[in-house]
Amino acid sequence: MSERMMSCAVTAESAMERVKYYICKIAENNYAGTRTGAVLDDLLGSSGKMVRPRLLLSCGALGPYFEERFERLCTIAAMVELTHLASLVHDDIIDDAPYRRGKPSMQGKYGKDAAVYAGDFLIARINYWEAKEKLVNAAAILSKAIEEMCIGEIGQSVCRYNAGVTVDDYIRNIRGKTGALFRATCRLGATESGCSEDIVRKMDQLGDYIGIMFQFRDDLLDFTSSEAREGKETHKDFHDGIYTMPVLMAMKSPEGREALLPIMRENADRRLDESEIRQMEQYVQFYGGTSETVAEIHRYALKANHLLDTLDRDESVKPIRKMLDLLDAV
Repeated sequence: MSERMMSCAVTAESAMERVKYYICKIAENNYAGTRTGAVLDDLLGSSGKMVRPRLLLSCGALGPYFEERFERLCTIAAMVELTHLASLVHDDIIDDAPYRRGKPSMQGKYGKDAAVYAGDFLIARINYWEAKEKLVNAAAILSKAIEEMCIGEIGQSVCRYNAGVTVDDYIRNIRGKTGALFRATCRLGATESGCSEDIVRKMDQLGDYIGIMFQFRDDLLDFTSSEAREGKETHKDFHDGIYTMPVLMAMKSPEGREALLPIMRENADRRLDESEIRQMEQYVQFYGGTSETVAEIHRYALKANHLLDTLDRDESVKPIRKMLDLLDAV
């Protein structure tokens, strides 16, 4: 499969079918009829947008060995997607979240035990396939990403209910919990297809930018999307003492900080009622929290596109630019 073929939408979709084939192979199990089996079936049947596999293959298309290593790349892309799915399951357990994106979470639907077993099973199967297929370099990159994801989650936990948390603190944490897997995705695609060290380094940086943009977009949902609120608790992050980018950007002004600090202090002592949460939301909007977060997304999109400009490969990077455009459309 050539770089030109990867730029074709139909071929890109057929590539995703190969990734899905490997997802099913790696996650193969004998748990039909059990709650753990139901979690796995539910996870694998959802097939989301497959953002990370698409990104991995797009970065892989930059390398000279893309065609001959295509099946290997699809296998690694499947491992990345399964890592992502396992992390979502575990995140919902930690957050005790009954919903994800308006639908019942795995732990909300099948119970925590089954969700934990399913998430752990997927990680175990990934480790097995890495060894079975002798994917030593991929295993090292993916394992390091999981470590960094854990460090980011731990850092976020340490910052909970801390009214003094800074934008730098928050970005450091999201570079781990969200960005690490995107960096690994881009690095894996470039490395496994034989890209030069310079391109591998640039793809690693690209993954960092994309991960931050993804998290910022997610942070905006509570403040900008009525659809995102359906079937989920509004401002759960704020209730849980996780102060996201819109809140932190609003607090950069003395007036915004003065308005929000009393609400944040109350939030640390008791559960806020709906009117207090609405007041917080209004302050965040009024003091520029959402508009500044949107501006930051635009800034990272510009940096990512400038990075792609240095590659001098207009056709090959079109799928990546399209993804950036979608992230930047806020």
